[in-house]
Amino acid sequence: MDHKNISYYRAFFNTPSLWTGELDGLKQFVLPEIYFENLEMGLIPSNVRLGHKIEHIFLKLIQHSRQYKVIAHNIPIRKEKVSLGEIDFILQDVDSKQFIHIELTYKFYVVPEEAENLEYDLIGPNQRDSFKSKKERIINHQIPLLKTPEATSVLHNLNINPEEIVHRVCFKSQLFTPFMVNNLDVVPFNPNSISGRWVPFHKFKSPEFFEYRYYLPSKPEWLLDPHNEVNWLRYNEILDVVKVQLEKRNSPLLWMKSSDFNIVKLFVLWW
Repeated sequence: MDHKNISYYRAFFNTPSLWTGELDGLKQFVLPEIYFENLEMGLIPSNVRLGHKIEHIFLKLIQHSRQYKVIAHNIPIRKEKVSLGEIDFILQDVDSKQFIHIELTYKFYVVPEEAENLEYDLIGPNQRDSFKSKKERIINHQIPLLKTPEATSVLHNLNINPEEIVHRVCFKSQLFTPFMVNNLDVVPFNPNSISGRWVPFHKFKSPEFFEYRYYLPSKPEWLLDPHNEVNWLRYNEILDVVKVQLEKRNSPLLWMKSSDFNIVKLFVLWW
């Protein structure tokens, strides 16, 4: 990853919100207009996990905007030295002076072939998280956290009346649909969030995948749209790499290029 590469900022900015408007009382925060021409954001931290890189990207984009001012971010809330949680961001609208609490989330989810209620069945590629659990944590923990005496005290120290703050989520996601299924309905989610496909490993071993070329992006590169300027591998070369990941119960994300240079993102699932 080129930690000065503006393409990561663009990729985050252009990733659609998982839903538009409001879902179960959670209103999406709409990012302000950003002019990327000649934009200099500085280094993205190289020694932190992807979630922290995304926090850095969000912070820099907001600081660059003319619409919002960052009041505080990553605010720890403690009770007698015991952590109660953390507030992601507090912004202020420059014109209206409205204070806004932002919960920032960026997730990769696979869409099952059959789902009675997609809100309950949307899950991460390694089955380690789900949309349902994340949504419930925001509703039942992150938002109520601001109403605790400890958080109220922190907000007062920032000259913010807790009763006047509004809550928003910046919940972006890339959705991956089954490789063999077309036109899958993802209601109530944003169909523009569909970013690629997924396939279980036993199907990835079938001959139809033999003729493609493959690239294993780094975790930060998961943000990016696939492009051709990488070192492509043949199927037999990528297969060993995939097996190593699967043995660790990590579902690798691949870029898969066809003979006509069409490139798609593909999760190969271990489960």
